[in-house]
Amino acid sequence: MNDQITAAHRQLRKLYSLNFLGNISLASAAWVALLVSRGFTLVEVGIAETVFHITGIIAEIPSGMFADVCGRKKSLMLGAMCSIIASMALGFTSTFAGVVVSMVFCALSYNFASGTDSALAYDTLKESGMTAKYDRYISTQTVIYRVSNALASLGAGLALIMGNRNAQILGMCLSMIQLAVALTLNENRVILAKKNLSYGTRLKNLIRESISFLKGNRKAVGLIFGNSLVGAVDVLLLFFLQARFQDAGAGDLMLGLLLFITYTGGIIGAFAASRYRNKDGFKRLFIICFIIVAAGTCAAFTDVLWIMTLGGFFSAFGDDLLQIRADVTLNGMIPEASRATLISVNSLCFSLIMIVMSPLAGIVFS
Repeated sequence: MNDQITAAHRQLRKLYSLNFLGNISLASAAWVALLVSRGFTLVEVGIAETVFHITGIIAEIPSGMFADVCGRKKSLMLGAMCSIIASMALGFTSTFAGVVVSMVFCALSYNFASGTDSALAYDTLKESGMTAKYDRYISTQTVIYRVSNALASLGAGLALIMGNRNAQILGMCLSMIQLAVALTLNENRVILAKKNLSYGTRLKNLIRESISFLKGNRKAVGLIFGNSLVGAVDVLLLFFLQARFQDAGAGDLMLGLLLFITYTGGIIGAFAASRYRNKDGFKRLFIICFIIVAAGTCAAFTDVLWIMTLGGFFSAFGDDLLQIRADVTLNGMIPEASRATLISVNSLCFSLIMIVMSPLAGIVFS
C-alpha cells in the first residue's frame, strides 16, 4: 500500500509539472500584445479567440471521449504535440490564416488536456484510497496555474522585446519537455480494465453512461453553467487587459508587472477555496463570485492603471475560488469510467459562452 501511495504522489508531481510547463510560456501570456504589435486589430484578436472556441466546441467532447476510451496518458501526449504545432504556426507565418491555424491547434492542445488531467489525478488518488486529498490537489494545481501564468505575464514585456518568432520557439521547447513528461505517466486502472473490450464497445458504454448522468443531475448541469459563465468573463478581462494597460500608458516592462499582480489574485483565490467552509452553498458562492468578477470588468474601463489592476486581481480571485469548488463538487458526483468526458462537458459549456462573448468583448474593449 505504501508503494501505491508513493506512486500516486509521484504521478501527481508529474501532473504539476505538466501544468507549470503548459502555462509558463511567455508567448502565450502575451499573445494578444504580440498580435497587436504585428499589426492585427483587437477585432481580429476577438475573431481568433472565437476560432479557438469553435474548435473547442467541435473537439471538446470527442477529446474527452478519446481519453476515457483510448487512454488519458495518450490524450495528454497528443495535447503536447498540438501545442508544438500551434507555436510553429504562429512563429513561422505572418498572415491571419497562420493565426487561425495556430488557434485551432492551441484549442486542440487544451481539449486533449482539459478534463483528462483532472480525471487522471482523481482516479489516481481514488486507487490509493486518498480521494479526500483531491481538494488539496486541485487547489495546488490552480496555484501552479496562476503562478506560472503570473511569471509568464511578468515576462510579457520580454516576449515583445524578443519578438514573436523567438518567443514561439521558446514555447515549442517547453511543449517538447511536456511531451517527455507525459510519456512517463501511469494509466488509470479504470482505463486498463477495458483493454479486453473493443473500442466500439467502450464508446457505446461511455455514451450511455454520460447521457444517463446528465439527464438525472440538474444540479451538475447548473454547476457547470454557472462556473463557465464566471470563468468566461474573467478570462476575457485578463486577455484584453493586456491591450487596455498599454492604452492607459503602461510600457512593456510595466505591462508584465501589472499582469503579474492581476494573476496573483487567482493564487489567493485558490488558497481561499481550500479553506472555504460552506462547501454545500454553491449558489450563494456563485452570486458572490459573479459580482466580484463583474466589478473587476467595470474597473477595466476607468483607464486608471491601479484601479484596472485591482479589478483584474479581484476578478481572478473570484474566478478561481468558484472554479475550484465547482471542480471538487463535480468530480465527486460523476462516474469514474466517463470522468474525462463529463468534465469535458464543463469545458464545452465554457467554449459555447466564449464563442458568443469573445467578438463582443473585442468590440467593447476596442
